[in-house]
Formats: sequence, C-alpha cells, structure tokens
Amino acid sequence: MYDLKCGQKNCKYNHGYCCCAKDIAVSHGTCCTTFEQSDGDKNINTEAAAEFSKPDFSVDTAVVCNAPCLFNRSTKCIANGITVSTADDGSAECLTFIKK
Repeated sequence: MYDLKCGQKNCKYNHGYCCCAKDIAVSHGTCCTTFEQSDGDKNINTEAAAEFSKPDFSVDTAVVCNAPCLFNRSTKCIANGITVSTADDGSAECLTFIKK
C-alpha cells in the first residue's frame, strides 16, 4: 500500500505524515501495533520540518489487519490507502476502519 498517511507525530516511522515502515500491523482493536516512539531529541529537531516537507508515498507498506473491518481480507488490508492517527489514549489508531 503506497498511500499510508500517519498523524502520529511521535512515531519513528512517520516522515512528513507518511509512514515509512516496510510493514505495519493493525490489531483487533484497530491500533497500529507497529507504532514505535521516536527519540525525544530527534522529534524536537524534525517536527517542524516534517510539517513542511513534501509527502513521499513511495514506500510500499504491507498492512496486516486483524480488525473486523470491511477492508480486511484474510488478515490483509485491501483499502487503497489508510490513515493512522492518535487515539484518545495516545495510541496509534487506524481511522480508515469500517466495521463489517
């Protein structure tokens, strides 16, 4: 999947609101379990730059999904793209989720 947007600013895989992980996993509860906290110092230095950088959708990310979602086909996400953002509890959550 090339169109994977990430609003989780403090994830080490988020570069200019694009996910640059090779693969991600979405749990049964729609959380992105690949989320990994970035180093605090690194995040402070790049946060503003990330907001102004041009998005790069060139990473083909495999999305394994265990959520009861309309786009889940045998644990593979078949959506054209997904958006991950920060949930109320601070975790990374798939916003493209549509309950079956």
